Amino acid sequence: MKLARGLAAVAYPFAVFAFVRWLGPRWDARALLLAPVFVNLGLLYVFGRTLRGGPTLVERLALLRQPALSAAQVSHCRTTTAVWCAFFAANAAICLALAWFAELWLWTIYTGVISYLLGALLFGVEWLVRSWRFHQLSAPWADPLLRRFFPEGPAA
Repeated sequence: MKLARGLAAVAYPFAVFAFVRWLGPRWDARALLLAPVFVNLGLLYVFGRTLRGGPTLVERLALLRQPALSAAQVSHCRTTTAVWCAFFAANAAICLALAWFAELWLWTIYTGVISYLLGALLFGVEWLVRSWRFHQLSAPWADPLLRRFFPEGPAA
């Protein structure tokens, strides 16, 4: 079920491309292009509302792996949540601009490939920063590489 939802999310921009390009709907086709905007705004809401009080979403996820977090780790989680909020806001703005002003092929490539790569890049960078800052090198394949590049980082 999760795989099907993931495949549907990735395939959506390409399905819209085909629908608009080859079937030519009779109503305002640009409305179909707004789905990624609403997805990003929804994620911005989910992440952003946790910044107002209580543990942030990233902190909640961190607590699933580690029962107690230091003050520095809680601060890092808060900052990471804010960075994800900025990402979702920027991504929503880019998707909106592309939906209204760009060629369909550019919207398709951005929403179907580039935005996912940017999200993966942000996730990877955050993982590297967290691993370095808190010496939590937990991936067996990455430990030797990370220890070579980050032999000593700030203490937790």
